Amino acid sequence: MRSTLKLALASTIAGTVTLASGLPTFPHAIVGDRVFPVTLAIDDPGVADEVSLPAFSRFKNADGTIETDIAAEFDKRITENFGVSFGGTWARLKPGGYGFQNFELGFKYLLYANPEHEFMLSAGVSAELGGTGAARVGAENFSTITPQIFFGKGFGDLPDNLTWLKPIALTGQIGLSFPAPYNHRFFGLDPDSCGDADGGGSDSCSVSRIVDHHPVFLNWGLSLQYSLPYLNAHIHEIDGPDLLRRLTPIVEASFQSPVANNFSGERTTGTINPGIIYSGDAYQIAVEAMIPINRASGKHVGVIAQLHFFLDDIFPNSLGKPLISGH
Repeated sequence: MRSTLKLALASTIAGTVTLASGLPTFPHAIVGDRVFPVTLAIDDPGVADEVSLPAFSRFKNADGTIETDIAAEFDKRITENFGVSFGGTWARLKPGGYGFQNFELGFKYLLYANPEHEFMLSAGVSAELGGTGAARVGAENFSTITPQIFFGKGFGDLPDNLTWLKPIALTGQIGLSFPAPYNHRFFGLDPDSCGDADGGGSDSCSVSRIVDHHPVFLNWGLSLQYSLPYLNAHIHEIDGPDLLRRLTPIVEASFQSPVANNFSGERTTGTINPGIIYSGDAYQIAVEAMIPINRASGKHVGVIAQLHFFLDDIFPNSLGKPLISGH
């Protein structure tokens, strides 16, 4: 299984390099007149130099524990259209303890861009590095590798009789999360051989070989946006404070569905996230509610907020440049 995952990772990167050769470059997630803001529940289709610091979330898990996360992510372009990302999350569970979740590494390549129709398509691979986090906050001791596709579509190409729908944009993400190893075999105590609380059973427990099945998950999500900056710049100038011209109301949906090796009875989980994004000249602030779709996804409504900086605007001649420039 590990060799298969390595082959899938190498094939995905090689395929994206081949398909994306000769593409025009786009800073942030910009194509034509459309700017896709950085989203919180799913990733946007852009490849850019940027940093998310911090991202804060607080919610109640299905088991009743209250989780508070503080996360950071650094995205760096290697070439104009190929980037790498590094991410980490510090978590506190009450009750339970605190510590880091497993660290994450990602790669993304811009495959296709159509400025006229405000469309972007990217592909990438992310890896959660098992054993780099604390088990007391739920970090797994195995890694996962997730090939993914990202897209963004603005509707500025709609006919003029649908002018007020042109600020709408849709972004999405879909990927398969493969565990490595697929199954974990170990020797442990067999609970069926142990005595029960009433004194039944044997006086001692026997040791047997146990198989821990790690499911394969389909990770998928969408965001629906209405860009007031787009409305102000291309449709109708907005009267009132400058704040209104920088807001993007948004609804995100993010889901995780088991699709294979699911012997533990995992269910589809996810959240619906309505919120608002403020776009500054070189930064972005976003706040969203987190509404669980079912009891397995959590209890009560949570919140997530993020402060994001665009390094290619702040440091255009140094940290905000690709390491390898095509010019």
